Amino acid sequence: MSLPPFRTTADQLRRDERFARAVFVSVAMLLVALSGCSNLRLPAIDPTGRCLLSPLPTTTSLAIPGINGECCNCLGCLNNLGSCLRCPGFDFPTPAFTDPADPPECLDPNATIGSGLGSNEPCVPSAGCGGDCLHGPPAVLYGTEINATRSCDLPSRGKRGCILLSPQKIVAPVGGEVMLLSGICGTDGYLQVGEPLEWMLSNDSVGNIIDVGDDDPGVLHQLAGIQKATKENPSFARGVTSTKATLVTRGNQNLADDVKLEKGQTWLTLSSASEGTSHVTVLAPESECWDQRKASATIYWVDARWQFPAPQRVAAGTTVDLVTRVTRAEGAVPARGWKVRYEIQQPELATFAGTDGSSVVEVNVDDSGNAMSTLVPNPATSGNAVIDVQVIRPGGGTDNMPDLTLGRGQAFVTWSSPQLTLRTGGPEVASYNAPFDVFANVANPGDQPATNVQVEVSIPDGVRVLGSDAFAKVFTNSVVWDIGTIPPQQQLDLSLNLTSTSPLALGFRASADGDLLVEEVVRVDVFRPALAVRVTPDQDRLQSGDPVRFVMEVENTGDRALRDVSLKALGDSNMVHSETGSREIFNDKTDGPLQPGEVWSSSATFIPTGPGRRCVEVSATAAAGQQAQASACVTVINPPVATPAVSTTFSVVVPNGRDRTIVGENVIARGVVENTGKVPLTRLRATMAYDPQLDPVQATMDYPRDVNTPYVVAWTIESLPPGESVTLETVFRSNAPSQRSPIIFAVQSAEGARDSRSDAIQILPGQDSAAPLTAPPRLPPATAPPTIPGGPGTTPAPAPASPPPSQPVTPRRGSLRMDILQRDISPRVGDPIRYAISLTNDTTELDSAVEIAFDSPPGIAIQSLAVRTSPELSQFQRSGNTIYFEEIRSLKAGETIDYELVLTSNQAQTFNLNLQATSRNFPAGIQATQTTEVVP
Repeated sequence: MSLPPFRTTADQLRRDERFARAVFVSVAMLLVALSGCSNLRLPAIDPTGRCLLSPLPTTTSLAIPGINGECCNCLGCLNNLGSCLRCPGFDFPTPAFTDPADPPECLDPNATIGSGLGSNEPCVPSAGCGGDCLHGPPAVLYGTEINATRSCDLPSRGKRGCILLSPQKIVAPVGGEVMLLSGICGTDGYLQVGEPLEWMLSNDSVGNIIDVGDDDPGVLHQLAGIQKATKENPSFARGVTSTKATLVTRGNQNLADDVKLEKGQTWLTLSSASEGTSHVTVLAPESECWDQRKASATIYWVDARWQFPAPQRVAAGTTVDLVTRVTRAEGAVPARGWKVRYEIQQPELATFAGTDGSSVVEVNVDDSGNAMSTLVPNPATSGNAVIDVQVIRPGGGTDNMPDLTLGRGQAFVTWSSPQLTLRTGGPEVASYNAPFDVFANVANPGDQPATNVQVEVSIPDGVRVLGSDAFAKVFTNSVVWDIGTIPPQQQLDLSLNLTSTSPLALGFRASADGDLLVEEVVRVDVFRPALAVRVTPDQDRLQSGDPVRFVMEVENTGDRALRDVSLKALGDSNMVHSETGSREIFNDKTDGPLQPGEVWSSSATFIPTGPGRRCVEVSATAAAGQQAQASACVTVINPPVATPAVSTTFSVVVPNGRDRTIVGENVIARGVVENTGKVPLTRLRATMAYDPQLDPVQATMDYPRDVNTPYVVAWTIESLPPGESVTLETVFRSNAPSQRSPIIFAVQSAEGARDSRSDAIQILPGQDSAAPLTAPPRLPPATAPPTIPGGPGTTPAPAPASPPPSQPVTPRRGSLRMDILQRDISPRVGDPIRYAISLTNDTTELDSAVEIAFDSPPGIAIQSLAVRTSPELSQFQRSGNTIYFEEIRSLKAGETIDYELVLTSNQAQTFNLNLQATSRNFPAGIQATQTTEVVP
């Protein structure tokens, strides 16, 4: 039944073979035909566009590489077509880009496993790979490859790289399981994934392979040909480098004993039930570097158990036996012939018996499994000793194992005894007959109580004991402390307060039972005072914000040179250094010691920031504890408040120097305005008021003027800086006789500064004054004396020759005016805040019942109110939160009353002082406001 299908299958195979041969012969003949031609002729494209192809004989030639023998002859190309394509005889064009840089070399073979660098992981720890075969031929050459001279003629089979294995030597206990890691380091310096490995255990080895790392490849990896790891037998296994990271655990929750493998690593575990040596070889069969494709590891299996000596505490001077037990076969058989090495880390405490004072000894394990050594303490010593213990398995000729240190631990021995230590201290230098302290610290660092402890210090001549501890016994030439018992690890502080007139050495002596004795000496050098300091300011009284210079002098009044002389100047809370802005400055003498009798001068400039008595404290220091202090103070006042002020001068000039004029002549009225204050003045209004007997002819034109107002010539001066002046002139022509014709010159600024001056001139009749007048003379509408617009002036006496008034004149009426000026700029919390308040009746009428009041802002308290010209007005009353000044019963026309108000603030704030004034003539009242900022 199975025969027909078999024939059918055989016939089908034969047909397929014949078809393949026919195809191959056809291709070969075509290549032979082409090989005879250097060019292949093809139809050409018609350039006219009328047809697709041009008619014959127009053709296109196609050159075929290799036809003209560039690499080999035609038959050679047919015989070795792959070689021609891989290694052409012509040169290819130079590439546009250069070759990339070589990859970095393999990392340190001893690096930690599982570095977590991702897919391109470094090599596993192992011995380094050589570079001899990175660019060499394949490991095996076949046939004609033997005679090839160029590397491109050789087949590129296999993968280059070297095998890595870790660890390469390990000591393991019998019955344990050892894990080996391996990988293939490629020429690019990184581990290769999916590479096969072969694990082999030599025939002379003990133990067996337990398990091999399985990458558990998926379907895609299996289709890619990545094999699966298998264990063929206890001595041979096939592995494969992993394509993904792996974590090998012991099946517990402890993460510390897990082993992480990166991509490109694999593992093998093996174990042995008996002592001996295992030799494991791992091979990369596809590597082309025979001398680097394998690696070996050696495992030494040992069977031993050991127990180190327990800690011991003995009395001082007692010998101590150290016993280490070493057994085999699960603790039943002594490890005869093995060694235990003891080394004491504190050889000053003890040595090993029988070693002539050595700190190291090696002892063999006896038949009972013990290795014992004896520690002999050094005389008069005590303390804790640490002994390093090593268990060593000696090598043998039968098992080819070297000497192995299998275990290492420590043993502890304490020799108990009381101890006594003494530490003392005091100043290196003390001043002459000045108190200083010395101290002593007595301690028992041992582990047994120190009994009958006593501390004594000798007191030299010239030294006086001012104070000591309560339990100290002070004698004429000594001080004794009977302490008694000091427990282990305890200490006690002792102190003395002394004075001395000469250098001294204090000898302290501490003793206790057991011949414990310790001594210490405190040395103190004593100097007589030899430093004097003086400080003097260059002025005693100044304004706040003005600098003051302090001259400081340091003098050596002793008989020896003073070293390290320095000065410190410290200003009070309102004194700052002009350069550093701090209250404290330092200055060192840098030109050598201060010789006896020498004076070192220095200076410092401070700026007071507030009024009052401000001081600077100066202290000088030098080596040997020399020091001196001095201080100097100055009186600081607040700078006067810059108030606006103006001054005027005025005169009437008659031609030819006469003091009178006649009708028809011109006179010159000249006024000078000067800013006598410290602040600029703005919007000054200067006026010249004249009688009707004068007519203005010409006036100064440097400033805007007004000559249209009857009997007044006015100028407006926009600004006048401090110290500058302005001259204003008017030319008047007399038009009628007058015994005294006054001219009043007045000026007032926008800041409230004002002044006025007046002068008068006599006008005599002219030569034709008796003739009848063709027109009536120009007479004033009233006989009232001229006044200054906006304010009172000096009223001249009425001229007796003036004619009686023809009609009544209505008096000019001004207003009630109040001005506030804050005298203290940026006052602080709690400091006085002073205000200058001015109330003026700027009218021509008498006023009465004038009242001033203001509402007290929060946190503001009134300290005082003063009126120098009228002390009876210095009273005030409080009604709720409102302050009322004493009522002014009458206020004359042009009269001014000046108040001095002092307030304080208990907090940092900005407030408005609003003053209101009412009177009989001004029942609606007026008000003035001053904003004040109080800083912390």
